[in-house]
Amino acid sequence: MIQTVHPGDLRPTDTALCEACWTEPVQYLRLTPTGRDLLCRACADSGSPPRVDLFPPLGIYGVTYRKLGEPRADKHRGPGAPQTPPTPGPPLPSPPPQPTPGRPPV
Repeated sequence: MIQTVHPGDLRPTDTALCEACWTEPVQYLRLTPTGRDLLCRACADSGSPPRVDLFPPLGIYGVTYRKLGEPRADKHRGPGAPQTPPTPGPPLPSPPPQPTPGRPPV
């Protein structure tokens, strides 16, 4: 679905240039299953794909959910905060050991 860009449609962090050609100003929004593409009129009419995802969902340049596919992408969509591993190892010593006299701590 392609929509004309109206004032207020673009967020402050959106690019002002077309994501496909990077030369013309943004005039259209193309809604996709993974987000939206900001395009100029020529690129929207020709169906050009965006060249780069500026801030991909996985935080890795060039790796997107589309490229990974559903089964592998779902592994990276964990809800909530990071969790500790199932076996975190032995507890830290209490009180901490004192450094050997005459030798700097490592």
